Amino acid sequence: MSNYQENIKYLIQRPKTPVIKPPMHRSMFNNSIRREFQLNRGCHQTMGYAEVKVNEPSEFLKKKSRKVIRPFVEKTKTSDRNPVQCPRYSNKPSPKNKISRNFLHKNIVDVIRKAPPLPKHRVQDSRNGHIIVLDEAGLEPLYVLKKDFGKLPFYIENIYKNKETIRQEEIERIRAIKPPLRRLPEEERYVLLTGLKINWAELHKQFLLLPMLTDSVTKINRKTNLENQLRSLEKDIDLLEKYPNLYVCDEDA
Repeated sequence: MSNYQENIKYLIQRPKTPVIKPPMHRSMFNNSIRREFQLNRGCHQTMGYAEVKVNEPSEFLKKKSRKVIRPFVEKTKTSDRNPVQCPRYSNKPSPKNKISRNFLHKNIVDVIRKAPPLPKHRVQDSRNGHIIVLDEAGLEPLYVLKKDFGKLPFYIENIYKNKETIRQEEIERIRAIKPPLRRLPEEERYVLLTGLKINWAELHKQFLLLPMLTDSVTKINRKTNLENQLRSLEKDIDLLEKYPNLYVCDEDA
């Protein structure tokens, strides 16, 4: 903007928004450190600071100023007849351990006995003679040809077996604590019998309201379904009325 142009929005000064700083970080050990500092603050007020004599500048550590006490070793005198001879060590092998090997003959035998290398699977992809080795280029399906391809790893099978063993042990423990079968009380038996009879009455009413003529597949299927439900309810009602003492199995057992 040039100096000769004016803008009224710059005439009224806008208030500066204060910068809100985040709270200062304080360590969680701040109080404990202050407490320890106050405890050890006046530990030298009674007797004062420890006075340690400082060496003079001329008494700096000099060479051979420390006394080194070495262990005492008795001196043995050697005579001309029985001189003490030190063993001599050398890197030369002894003639007994010397082994003669013909490395040239060994290399020739190894090359002769070596199996010939298999030919590489090569593909020419251009008319100029450019050749690609599929194994080296990663275009040959090598992983799918392994013996264990597609099989479950051994460690995962062990995990499944351990989980199944733990589940069986938990089932056996629950069965030992709580028996799977319990005797059906008389009140519960009466409630079940009443509910089954009410359901049978409702299904029988629906069965009586069916048309006399069943000339379609829908009507036939509905009639067959109602007959099956009525037959199943009649079996359950007959079972509850015939046997007063019944034992049932809980779902969580």
